[in-house]
Amino acid sequence: MDYKMLLNELLAALNLNKKKFAEGMGLSQGNVSDWFNRPGYRPSIDALRRIRETYDVNLNWLVTGDGEMFNNDSRARGTTAKLDPLRLPVVADIAAGHGIEAEDVELVEWLTIHRSLLPVPGPYYAFRVSGESMMPYIMEGDYAVVSRSWHELDLNGQILAVRTIDGLTLKRFMFDRKKKIMALIPLNPKYPIMLFDEMSPDYTIVGLLVLMVRKYSGGE
Repeated sequence: MDYKMLLNELLAALNLNKKKFAEGMGLSQGNVSDWFNRPGYRPSIDALRRIRETYDVNLNWLVTGDGEMFNNDSRARGTTAKLDPLRLPVVADIAAGHGIEAEDVELVEWLTIHRSLLPVPGPYYAFRVSGESMMPYIMEGDYAVVSRSWHELDLNGQILAVRTIDGLTLKRFMFDRKKKIMALIPLNPKYPIMLFDEMSPDYTIVGLLVLMVRKYSGGE
């Protein structure tokens, strides 16, 4: 079955136009419009994953037209899917200070949140914050939820989880395209800015910060 026909059926079931459909996945309307308007143009593997995770669509149906449209046979996944609780493993501590090593990712604990709080589709990682470089907005002991779906987004000015030669850290990301210099900026002015250029050791963007969670313990 033709992709365009299936996508139109999906939008009708979700009661969404192309703009709202794209916004729900963190994509541009132009990107999604290509799926409908460009001959032979189909969603990428990453886009298919976004459709599945955002709207709980059965990928077998989306690719072949066989089976149910939604994984749980819900006709209103555009609203109900984001109300379902999501249980994320907290896999490591992340530094709000100097980088810390987290090469051997181990389960620390579980964090349960609602999908409605996540503005960008997954997959997601959850980390526990260690350090004070992002104070007063991000405190030691907070939980950072980051999304790996950042490749089509403008990251300039965003807070990212980044792995550098010193380890894993949480900082605001700034990039000067003319000078080709990247800066990892702490929110706490007491901590230094980390600068990188083309000659600097490699760094890897782990994910885009999409949610901070703070646990409160009741006092007596």
